[in-house]
Amino acid sequence: MSTVFGSSERPAYSVMRTDGQGRPISIGDELPVSNAILYAGPPGMGKTSELNQAADVAKRNGYLTVRLAASQNVSIEHHITNAILAELPELEKEYGKRRLRKVRKTVSDLTRSGRKSRWGWEGRVPLGIGPLNIGQGVFKQEFDTTPYDQLGTTLTDLAGELGRTAGGKPVLLLIDDVDQGSDRDLAGLNELAIHLEQSGLPVWLIAAGGAKSTTMMMAASRRMSGIASTFTNQFSVRKVGPLSDAELRPAITEPLRRAGMPYQREAIDRLVRAANGSPYRLRGFALAAEALADARTGITVDVAAAAIVKVENVEELQYESRLNECGDAERELLATVAEQDPNGLFMPAVLQAAGQDKWQEIDGARQELVARGLVREHGEYVTIAEPHLREYIRAPWLEGDPTGPDPAGPEQFFRQLAKPDAGLAPIHPTADPTRINQILGTAGNPRHRLDRTSADGVPLSLDERPPTRTTILFEGPPGVGTSQELSRTKAMADEEGWTTIRLDASPREPLEFRVIRAVNEQLDSIRENFGDAEAKHVKKLLSQLSLRTRNTMNTAQIRLGPSGGPQFGLHKSFEGVQADNVGVGLPEVADYLGQLAAAKRLPVLFMIDNLDAATDDDMASLSTFSKHLDEARKPVFLIAAGGEQAVTRLRTASGGKSKVATTTPLKMDLRKVPLWTEDELRPALAEPLQQAEIEHEPAAIDKLVKEANGNPARLRALAGSALELVAPDSGSVTVTVANAASARLNARSDLLYDAAWYNCTPLQKELLVKTAASGRQGLLRPAKERVRDESTWPRDRAAQDLLSDGLLARSGKHHIIVADPGFQDWVQIRLGLDAAQAGIARPAGPQAQVASTGERSAPSRPALGPGGSTRDLQANR
Repeated sequence: MSTVFGSSERPAYSVMRTDGQGRPISIGDELPVSNAILYAGPPGMGKTSELNQAADVAKRNGYLTVRLAASQNVSIEHHITNAILAELPELEKEYGKRRLRKVRKTVSDLTRSGRKSRWGWEGRVPLGIGPLNIGQGVFKQEFDTTPYDQLGTTLTDLAGELGRTAGGKPVLLLIDDVDQGSDRDLAGLNELAIHLEQSGLPVWLIAAGGAKSTTMMMAASRRMSGIASTFTNQFSVRKVGPLSDAELRPAITEPLRRAGMPYQREAIDRLVRAANGSPYRLRGFALAAEALADARTGITVDVAAAAIVKVENVEELQYESRLNECGDAERELLATVAEQDPNGLFMPAVLQAAGQDKWQEIDGARQELVARGLVREHGEYVTIAEPHLREYIRAPWLEGDPTGPDPAGPEQFFRQLAKPDAGLAPIHPTADPTRINQILGTAGNPRHRLDRTSADGVPLSLDERPPTRTTILFEGPPGVGTSQELSRTKAMADEEGWTTIRLDASPREPLEFRVIRAVNEQLDSIRENFGDAEAKHVKKLLSQLSLRTRNTMNTAQIRLGPSGGPQFGLHKSFEGVQADNVGVGLPEVADYLGQLAAAKRLPVLFMIDNLDAATDDDMASLSTFSKHLDEARKPVFLIAAGGEQAVTRLRTASGGKSKVATTTPLKMDLRKVPLWTEDELRPALAEPLQQAEIEHEPAAIDKLVKEANGNPARLRALAGSALELVAPDSGSVTVTVANAASARLNARSDLLYDAAWYNCTPLQKELLVKTAASGRQGLLRPAKERVRDESTWPRDRAAQDLLSDGLLARSGKHHIIVADPGFQDWVQIRLGLDAAQAGIARPAGPQAQVASTGERSAPSRPALGPGGSTRDLQANR
């Protein structure tokens, strides 16, 4: 531990990070509005330091804190169990053993799923009579009595129990290295984040991980459609990137001032410049300088120079291994960037020069290098993150060449280019959501309720049009309101006194387990509607829902020897299967509920949301369940909501192992929820503003509606961003406010755009580029093009996947558009305007290239600079 700079866990000075608008993104004494925070960024940027700072805040204010780090081979439940058990002695001092009793039980059940238990009997028969007694025969039989409806507890159960134990005080769950966790762990954290946002518990989940964390979270939860709608209901994503020199400097000068150690300003400037925005590297330089400094003269220029050399020599030992982790395309791109001047490489020119077959590989290499922390992005330029690494990579014939700023480019532009990016604003609104909810209503229950119709003008909602089948599926792109249709149906059912069993599909646990939890929550409703004895029988069915066979363990034993003396025994154990007790399935549970519902004329509704997250096994179960309900003709209904591939997956699952679709999905009442028209969206914003007496310009409403692109979830995000900019008492939603709100939301979504792009295949990226270039008029689906070739159907499948993920949207019957206008602009900027307008990455003459084969381009080729001008990216040799 340094006497001047403190330890890495408790540094002498902590930088309070801010976003692009100067608002703090670090955790302070005033906890954030969002209950789920995710810090993401490349190595060395200080993500763990953000958790350390949150822990200090918790300790200072007496908050209950649980801290752990995820890992690949140990589940998150085991880590949390160990973390809480380690803290129990301190927690018992704070809250007492009696108060922590439920926490102990919840933790002990966190890793349990169906605890095995047996009951049995034993019979003993003497062998012989009287003095001829030579032993006894023993027979034992044990029965499996595992209560299968007891599935243990979940992360959400634990969060609730911790919140109640703390007695209203905040509870902080700090989880580091989330990108090390398994997909199951990430899905569990996503579900916990959603639960915390919806429940209002005083529990904050604060996680930190690498630059790919956002991408991995999206993929694990099957909520790839997120961008600015679904995913942002889970986490407030905060990018932890490089700091500016002004932000870094106090981290070294303040501790020196407090310790009374002298320093030269130029020496500090050299250390800060060498750190290049990385707080981790600056700490290394500072510790080395402290060790080399004389107590009388302090940190001089010579001391700073020696410290930099010392640290960089140590770092150089790992350069080779860091480079060996990279693929060939990544190594080639690194070499090409290193050959440029310090201002970096203009990527749009590189991608255009690569041609249609290679640009995706180069773009993927760029993302990998950014995630590894080897390169940084400055708009359309990329640079090497560490100056000494650039020198290490550069070709020997380039070393020592003068590479000063190009006088042909604007000096101010290059000065700005050399600065690190400002941290992105949090994705969540930073203002109190209470006001936004009061004006617009909640996401699940908006203030303005529109009676939706299909493309043919037929009502969509179940309270407007009764079902024609026992299975109803609301299918549509993300954010258009499929979940709201379930909420609307539940509201109708609650008014009528019907029993509703609602759950979300999840890749984390089987559908049967989710049903058990959901039905257990509704046992009071079942008891009230159908009777106590009936509710007990439902409970019994739940205990058998996961049971397939009841096993018995039999033991036959012979003991030889005198009674009361030593005996020698032989025994044989054999397992028996009680074949007539094989448990029940969803159809059997539905049959019993159907009998009750028919007798009392009170329907039972099974409502399953987020169908895209269901596993293939779950889809097979739902297909069987749907078919059974259709044949049973009882007042039990399955109402589901999913994306554009829900029917396809159900059809595939209904064919069993053959994967040949049957007619089962055709027997459901399919209701496709389209994008909203501008005429439908406009009152959804204008009327709540009018009711709240907030002045607004019609042109401003038109702007926000147009930017929403038919997606009510995006309109809500845009409206929330606008309301943040409007004063509560006298503000007005003007065109200026609408433009600023749109720009702010797009800026906040930048990290999510990058994550969504990273998850795309090369073919999907190519299709996104072409569609982005087509603008608002859209692009014809590949399957509808006049000329077909061998690439037609792979491209059409890519289009369907993008539609399902919410990156593309339908425009008319056969056209597609980019769903998010901000994402469309992001794609155009990433590839350069010329390439985006052309719709493809195309060769661009003598521009800078990255040869994917490993062949390096010529060192003096110019690249297209800002504003269309060219500049020499290499110094003339």
